Amino acid sequence: KVYIIDEVHMLSNSASNALLRTLEEPPPRVIFILATTELHKVLSTVMSRCQRFDFHRVSQVDIVGKLKLICTEEGIKIEDGALKLIARSATGSLIDAENMLEQLNTYYSSDINLKQVQETLGITGDSRSKELASYIVNGDIKNGLKTAISVNQDGLDLKQFNRELTEHFRQ
Repeated sequence: KVYIIDEVHMLSNSASNALLRTLEEPPPRVIFILATTELHKVLSTVMSRCQRFDFHRVSQVDIVGKLKLICTEEGIKIEDGALKLIARSATGSLIDAENMLEQLNTYYSSDINLKQVQETLGITGDSRSKELASYIVNGDIKNGLKTAISVNQDGLDLKQFNRELTEHFRQ
């Protein structure tokens, strides 16, 4: 039997100590998999009785490849730019990318384009993010503030605009 304990860092001290006793003398033919994103919160005595495997985020190229395979198998037509945008927004999480593709397929059927993905993700595509980036790089505070005020007055989602600005700098 395999037992997966997700978010093991959330266990109370008494629960961690009970788990420790089980790990010290595990039942035959039983494997425990402890998953956490906050390793520093897991008791060191529990950690000392485990093998540690670190997992990393999946690359955008690999996510796009997997999504293409899914689209081929499911008969979904989707633009390459749309797949790349889904992969980028998933920030390394294949399950998030697959869920987004499923949502898009449910909503738009089997023909998906870049604009539909942008709308679903709430991406404005507003050119002012590039404009603001240019002002920041050039130290033009006056025009930078004018652009930021303009974006706010137009009612754009500022969190999303900030994400797009950050993504522009990343690229």
